[in-house]
Amino acid sequence: MASLFNPVRVRFREEEKLLKIEEYLHIKIKNIVIHSIPLIEHEAISMLRFFGKRLQIFLHPKLSLTLSHIAIQLNLENDDIFIIEYGPYIRGESNIKNIYEMNSDNEYYYINTDGIRITKINKEKYLCDENSRKYPSETILKIIASQKYNKKYEEFKFSIKEIGIFNGYYSIECNINKRITLKELIGNFKNEKWKAKNYNALTHNCQVFGAEVIKFLKATRKYDNDKIRTNEKMVLPNCIISALWDNEKLSIINTIGRIPIIGTGFDIIANIFV
Repeated sequence: MASLFNPVRVRFREEEKLLKIEEYLHIKIKNIVIHSIPLIEHEAISMLRFFGKRLQIFLHPKLSLTLSHIAIQLNLENDDIFIIEYGPYIRGESNIKNIYEMNSDNEYYYINTDGIRITKINKEKYLCDENSRKYPSETILKIIASQKYNKKYEEFKFSIKEIGIFNGYYSIECNINKRITLKELIGNFKNEKWKAKNYNALTHNCQVFGAEVIKFLKATRKYDNDKIRTNEKMVLPNCIISALWDNEKLSIINTIGRIPIIGTGFDIIANIFV
């Protein structure tokens, strides 16, 4: 049986739709969204997160246990939407016991044949009504969660009003300063480092992968509210925060928030007015 932090690697059924990636390789990436969901849907982890989120206000991100899975939404210039993430995603291994029943409405491509998965979102199904078009992050978070937890999309009932820093579901819109094609991004991660065999939840390398994507695209946060120090500490792992910090110009909001004691009070006020 798989342990809590090292789940069995998952294999996909043959009816999974494989993406013909060649059709999209030369399209440039317009911007991205960083999505964070709980690493594991488990009662014990939920309790840890409940208390941990409140303690994180007073801790440096390096010292806090961030039990989250990071996935990056790639918005292409032709308005197609892709999700790129790293995990124990394997196709075609006969010795895998746990079969992941993938929702076949989306299409999938694997860099290095496993490990990094790219999901092309079926916009006609999932972003077809007024609410989903107005709040696309709600829909994308549900898709990511359904794939991560091996549940049907319809089982996730939360709304945009319920998404927030305390429940582990959060999205951060980002601009990018390196406008490259999907082919260039994929080429940067074609190596053994990101094979599924190297995945380990305890080392948070799914988060490290997200940070590498952010660095490569030179992504910066779109909204000042996401730069408030308390907010970022409660939502993002340290590697993601560091990657964004390196890409962004000096932020007064973020800098003041880093000052001990004074920063916490400043962040409370900033959350009201920013």
